[in-house]
Amino acid sequence: MPVEITEPVNLSRSIFFCNLFSFFFSASKSCLLPFLTIYLRFLGLTATQTGFVIGAKTFSTFIFAPLWSKCAIRCQKRRLVLMIALFMMAVTYLPLTLLTNLSPSMESCDSPTTPTHSQPLLVTEFPIHINSTQLLPITQNLMPKPSTVNSSFPYALSTTAESSGISETVPTKEKKNEEDEVLDKVKDILIKVGVNKNMVGVLSADDVFEFYKKIAKDEEILNAAKKVLSDDDKHVLKDFLKRYGVSVRRKRELSLKEMKATFVQKIHEKIQQAKENLFIVVLVMLILGEAFCSPVEKIADDSWFEFLEQIDEMEKYGKHRIWSSLAYIVFPVIVTLVVDNTTCLFDLKVYPFMFHFYAFGALLGLTFLLGFFYPVPTVPKSKYKSKLGTAMMKVCCTCGGLLYMFTLLIMGFVFSSYSNFLFWLIQDLKGKEITMGVCILVASLSELVVLVFSSRLVRLLGNGGMISISLFCLAARLLYYSYLWTPWAVLPAEIFHAVTHTMMWFVVLSNQAFRVSPSIDRAIRSVLSSAYFGIGFGVGSMVSGVMYDQYGLPVLFRALSILSIGWCPVFFLLQKCCHPKQDSEIKYTRLLQADDHSDDDDDDWLEHALKDK
Repeated sequence: MPVEITEPVNLSRSIFFCNLFSFFFSASKSCLLPFLTIYLRFLGLTATQTGFVIGAKTFSTFIFAPLWSKCAIRCQKRRLVLMIALFMMAVTYLPLTLLTNLSPSMESCDSPTTPTHSQPLLVTEFPIHINSTQLLPITQNLMPKPSTVNSSFPYALSTTAESSGISETVPTKEKKNEEDEVLDKVKDILIKVGVNKNMVGVLSADDVFEFYKKIAKDEEILNAAKKVLSDDDKHVLKDFLKRYGVSVRRKRELSLKEMKATFVQKIHEKIQQAKENLFIVVLVMLILGEAFCSPVEKIADDSWFEFLEQIDEMEKYGKHRIWSSLAYIVFPVIVTLVVDNTTCLFDLKVYPFMFHFYAFGALLGLTFLLGFFYPVPTVPKSKYKSKLGTAMMKVCCTCGGLLYMFTLLIMGFVFSSYSNFLFWLIQDLKGKEITMGVCILVASLSELVVLVFSSRLVRLLGNGGMISISLFCLAARLLYYSYLWTPWAVLPAEIFHAVTHTMMWFVVLSNQAFRVSPSIDRAIRSVLSSAYFGIGFGVGSMVSGVMYDQYGLPVLFRALSILSIGWCPVFFLLQKCCHPKQDSEIKYTRLLQADDHSDDDDDDWLEHALKDK
């Protein structure tokens, strides 16, 4: 029998706030989380680093979400934990916007060379548009001391004319003599090899000579300079040094040629060091943040389930997920349209991508306010008894349960690869963010359509047949991605998301072996979800990131396609062997399931037993 409640319940009001909470919370996630790997690439993280960040974030959620949920139940503080988790979600993700200042590959948003994504700088490359503030730490120690500068010409180490008080170009005579022409050529050589133009512009002949002497003392620079300067450059430098009475030895003739290689090497080392530090910062922020914000969905879902269970309205459970799908249909397209059609956000010299974070923060703020009105039941502690043991026995102690769980591990492993890196492929094909937003739109719409036909397909083909079809479609989808030739060609494959994800979950959860009672069914779902979204997705993120860097995205997708199509016939044959016998009689033994009997007195057990006839 349902538990008696002492206060009247306004069911319509509760449903309204539950749906609104689900809509805005899903909307906030849809604005940012599908695009998070794009932002990590924008910061300069490699695929391996991105995979480890997402994998570690997933494992943090996998561990801490059930712990916080259990603590909230024990302490009867579910609303408090829910509100703290929502607040910590904002604290976790919004500070990521500050990391753009730590990324050495970023320039101001109004710069024409602002990258859509950053790639590691190779030692053999020289950054033509590199910021002068990045060169200053490298060249400052090599520049002459102020005491060595010609007193007739003021000198400062500042890289800008405004800070030094000197005009950008050195005044010259109307007729330059031969020495001035040589000096100008030497300055041009310094600019060509990477010395900041403003630095060179304020140097006198004595300054240039002192600068050269300091560089010539570095044996490493001398050894690296042999392949940089042309023969004409060598001649100019030799002539310049001879005018200052320097006897040039052959091995030091080429010293200035080394400057480019040395500067680039040092810049490369600094960039790599900064990226490694950035990886650690992002990793720690997301692991710690997810440890506190992960229980939002679990606490909200558990509260709504138990609220409906109290008032005997269980048929309304699950309908709030339609509002979540609607949020994923609407908001990603809106956000990506804004990002693609904005140069500097609101003319504030803010990267357009930051709109993802701002939309996320605004919608999460609305969710936080709705959290005060979210229906959270007050149930005696004695009612709660862990169903996890029974669920684990149903899944792990039966042949069919183990087969389904292992299949979900494989599918979660594969799902992580295109969930994390498909948008990278769209970027590589010069696609815009609106393409990514439409991908999410098509996938979400296909989910709603396929649910209409799910029951009929399961009755027609059976659970094993439908899972086999899901595996086959997953393999075809990945193979298609590996040969993608243009960004918009990705959209047809997104239709199959309904088969490879939504239909697959419907089939798994409708399996007769996993239908016992509402409370145990939810525990079984938690176990299976942990295999798919937890272990499978986390391990898959890390492995796919490494494979991306080692072999490239096409090879990664093809390898996972082979894994999916290879497991398809194996699963189909094994599920035939593990298929339980169908009983023609009412399964009255279900009434005595080891659900600790008295713990489920409030479940409508007779109705569920009759459904299993």
